[in-house]
Amino acid sequence: MLREGSSQPESPYSAGLSQNRPAQRPRRFGAAALVAIGLMVGAIGGGAFGAVAASEWLLDDSQNSTPFTSQTIAQTNNTAVTQPNIANAVYDSVGESVVQITVSGQSLGGLTPSGSGTGFVVDKSGLILTNYHVVENGRAISVRFHDGTVREAEVLGTDQGNDLALLRVDLPEGIPVAPLGDSDEVVVGETAIAIGNPFGLDHTVTQGIISAVNRDWQPGNGRIRRNLIQTDAPINPGNSGGPLLNANGEVIGINSLIESPVNGSVGIGFAIPINTAKELLPDLEAGVQIQPAWLGVTGLPLDETIAQDQGLSVNEGVLITSVVPNSPAAQAGLRGGQGTNERVPVGGDVVTAIDGKSVTDITELAAELATRRPGETVSLSIVRNSRAMELTVTLQPWPDGG
Repeated sequence: MLREGSSQPESPYSAGLSQNRPAQRPRRFGAAALVAIGLMVGAIGGGAFGAVAASEWLLDDSQNSTPFTSQTIAQTNNTAVTQPNIANAVYDSVGESVVQITVSGQSLGGLTPSGSGTGFVVDKSGLILTNYHVVENGRAISVRFHDGTVREAEVLGTDQGNDLALLRVDLPEGIPVAPLGDSDEVVVGETAIAIGNPFGLDHTVTQGIISAVNRDWQPGNGRIRRNLIQTDAPINPGNSGGPLLNANGEVIGINSLIESPVNGSVGIGFAIPINTAKELLPDLEAGVQIQPAWLGVTGLPLDETIAQDQGLSVNEGVLITSVVPNSPAAQAGLRGGQGTNERVPVGGDVVTAIDGKSVTDITELAAELATRRPGETVSLSIVRNSRAMELTVTLQPWPDGG
């Protein structure tokens, strides 16, 4: 994936929403998943590419169809139906709290713009919430408000695992604070509105619905992201860090990444629940830099078929398919599979519990690790060659570029 202000490649099929980064086709691991917390998401294809692709598609379509104009509508509808303009009401209420963030990186010639994203004001003291990948590695960060005023911003705290960052600026007079809602109350099918700066088009408003809640998603070969809000409200590169709002104009999520093969919206976007951010705001304001913990394995959920095929004494748990060299798991002696049988690695350890809590699939293992911090020690209950064992693992920060 590409992170804002980075040249690290990212899958175009599962990408963050910062602007102006090239993309490469992802590597898939089938059912295997890389165990860790969170994801450093970043930019997908650049704004220029996305704009050209969209223009070509629309041009081709216009050559093969009859334009559907306002006159056509007037001819086919005798009675005008007036419906409430929810998006406009939300924009009027919250739009001025949404900002455009520009990040500059260091080069031989000095500071040069390296990407942009979105943020929103969460406190009158000048606190602005955005994505971690928007500001990651930025040497200088500027914030542009609705009225054109520009302020330099300071990064206070970050949470790489949840892709959150809190900025502080000298807030101009009259800028409102975005009201924060309750993401636990979000339901499938309700109205969802996004405000952001896709492809540099500032204060763009789009509307859709909530497509799913509590969504676990693994972008490409990256980290599993947990409890996300899925929406079909169009979000694109540059929307990163912007608010996802309900019909009452309350922020219910922070737009973070999309699933797309075309470097733009295809109706599958993901937002971090606002309640996650609210819980972390005190730490972020205090300047805490929260890092995700890393175990360093891939694995498959064990079932009766695999267990019988491999002659295992248990049929529930996480079958370790590979272990990253020099990772915490490798240092603790955890073993992955050797060779394959029916495309499933054979002979790997089976993790059945972490600190005494049973795990049956890779998502549950990732969920438990998500509550830990680098430097913490955990106990893994495993089965190796039909023998139950306990391994002690000291977790490490997720390596750069992971």
